[in-house]
Amino acid sequence: MTQQPQKTFYRASGETPPTPQHQPVRHNLIVENRSSLTATGIRQVISYDEYTATVLTDLGTLIIGGKNLKVSELSCQSGELKVSGEIEYIQYEERREKKGGFLGRLTR
Repeated sequence: MTQQPQKTFYRASGETPPTPQHQPVRHNLIVENRSSLTATGIRQVISYDEYTATVLTDLGTLIIGGKNLKVSELSCQSGELKVSGEIEYIQYEERREKKGGFLGRLTR
């Protein structure tokens, strides 16, 4: 008995096929003399200016704050980020799970 390949159907309403879950990437921070930071496991740079750099990791949003910050290197393939300047703080924001619509907001 041969197995038939499983068929998947999608609605014509423009619904995109589900993407496979990504594997968590190892995340490390190295701070040298509060003037240089190397971070690995970066998924996306959300925003940055001379005072803050906000990036997305598997562990939540990472905010790097200070003065004269410069993003000197970003590798999308390896997920490595290098920031230089006067680093004053590093802060994580937890990932927020979305509650289910109107009913979820009522039960908070």
